[in-house]
Amino acid sequence: MAKPLHRRMIPETYVQLLFEYMEALGHDPEKVLGEPWPVPETNGLGGVAIEHWENLLKTAKDYLNDPLIGLHVGQTITARHLGIIGAVLSACDNFFTAIQRFERYQRLIFDVIPANIQLLADSVELSWDIGEYETGGLVDETGRTVMVQFGRSLIRGKDRLQAVHFIHEQPEDIKPYEEYFGCPVLFEQPIPLIRFGLEMLSLPLKSPDTALMTLLDKHADQQLARLPQVEEIIEQVRKQIAYLLHQGEPEIDQLAERLHLSRRTLQRRLIEVGTSFRKELNLVRYELAKSYLIDPRLQIIDIALLLGYSEHSAFTRAYKEWSGKTPQQEREYLNINSIN
Repeated sequence: MAKPLHRRMIPETYVQLLFEYMEALGHDPEKVLGEPWPVPETNGLGGVAIEHWENLLKTAKDYLNDPLIGLHVGQTITARHLGIIGAVLSACDNFFTAIQRFERYQRLIFDVIPANIQLLADSVELSWDIGEYETGGLVDETGRTVMVQFGRSLIRGKDRLQAVHFIHEQPEDIKPYEEYFGCPVLFEQPIPLIRFGLEMLSLPLKSPDTALMTLLDKHADQQLARLPQVEEIIEQVRKQIAYLLHQGEPEIDQLAERLHLSRRTLQRRLIEVGTSFRKELNLVRYELAKSYLIDPRLQIIDIALLLGYSEHSAFTRAYKEWSGKTPQQEREYLNINSIN
């Protein structure tokens, strides 16, 4: 069964949020951020890499000397920035329907990691699965603020937030977060989530339009269907490779054993879906390497070891084949983008 292949992308309309915020403050966003105004592709399948979005937020944060940039930018959200999903949510009749639609169409606005909704005894938890990838703190703060702000703009009544959890390091002063969200805000938690009262599900929205929602649903489903999917065997293979990398250079026999398959069966199933063990190993290593290189606490040799390489030089050669740059060049490029 095919599952979503998250591209780790967000749409250009969402990134425009930051450009508009900078411009409203009287700054030239193209000059400050070092790139032209983001323009969506006509097919709706373009986007901006999530790592680049994090760098843009860092650049704005440093330029404005604003550690709360995520809270401030997120509060300027409109339906237009969310594209088709913004229109779909606006047309829902109550908050429960809107939350269901968000879970269904999240990839159209945040094609990075899966979102999950869980109904508890007296509350609802909206959480994100970070098992394969963790977004940066600025991305999370902006994203949670966007969700809460847009939700508040939709409902008739008062929200009942019970908790907001972030996985990144706690800032010195959490009071601004608690004042905005109106509930306890915890950092350095195992999973990112928003918890709110069960009674919120029945809150009506301000502009319900059943006929319009039906049309928008059809359009959103068409867009969602065009996004890439990944076969279940590939998803399992990537998860197990990521696990095995912590023990050194993974071997296909180790992988087959963890998947309870014979080596021959595993190879055949990978061929059937157009890939191979070596291709998936390189892909997982490359994705993890890009994530590790953002962290200044990790030396290149540390990253090489985390990726299962016994030598620094082997990692450097491989990374240059994948990206055209050495790991050090990539790190310098990321640092320059985060400063400029």
